[in-house]
Amino acid sequence: MPAWAEGDGALELYCNASAMEARRGETVAMNVTLCNPGPKTMKNVVLEVDFDGDIEPIASSLRPSGDGVWRFGDMEAGSCRNLELVARVPKQDRSFVMSRSISGEGFVSLSEEYSTEEEPYEIGCIFTARGEGMKEPVRNSTVVSVRGEAGSEVRVLETGSGNYSSMETVRVDLGDKSIEVARNVSARYHPFDIGPGGERPFNYTSPWFETVSFRSGLGNFTNQSAMNATVLDHWFRARLDENGTFILTDQSFRGSLNSAGSCASSGTNSSAL
Repeated sequence: MPAWAEGDGALELYCNASAMEARRGETVAMNVTLCNPGPKTMKNVVLEVDFDGDIEPIASSLRPSGDGVWRFGDMEAGSCRNLELVARVPKQDRSFVMSRSISGEGFVSLSEEYSTEEEPYEIGCIFTARGEGMKEPVRNSTVVSVRGEAGSEVRVLETGSGNYSSMETVRVDLGDKSIEVARNVSARYHPFDIGPGGERPFNYTSPWFETVSFRSGLGNFTNQSAMNATVLDHWFRARLDENGTFILTDQSFRGSLNSAGSCASSGTNSSAL
């Protein structure tokens, strides 16, 4: 759609994108046409381009005069300037590794979530043109929607009172959308009182509850939970990526166990005391 500034000798600015939607890693071309409809020559014409989203400019049909600035000099009446910009939507390849251990006595309420899912977002490209004698610059813009991408996900929820210890190592890689988790948990239930001296203490009497859920990039899922447990003693290793899910567990508990799911591949070894 064109945009223009009012007044004698105003500029007209047209812009569009080669695609209204793009995936991460793809390129998009932005086409800009700047015209002087007359009747006079417009002097010292400048075009500025500003991206309001995460995008990487990689090429342009005209060499810029500065960062995001093109100077066209004088534009005669009836003349136009054309500019094509090519930009790439960045593809995330970040990764991180985390290790931690927790031990102690009391009431535990722990919630963890690791995901490689990427949310959709929009990239706006704003074009601004001005010339000598214009009271206000002329502006136009175009928007490209970046599609969301499914990923893997691990969720852990634990609550209970008593003695608790756990060790965990997590590796998340957005490049191959993988999650690796190794986890060892030991918990023994007993009531626990806490409160300032001389005041009525709070009494926590919560048996252990734990739920662990896995979802791979293929949409396969596994969910396992222990409820009203007086003892939790287990470890598991899991790897989830766009090719499926692998889970290996060994666990002992006193309480109720529920499990459900659909996995591409998994191995489990469990026992109830």
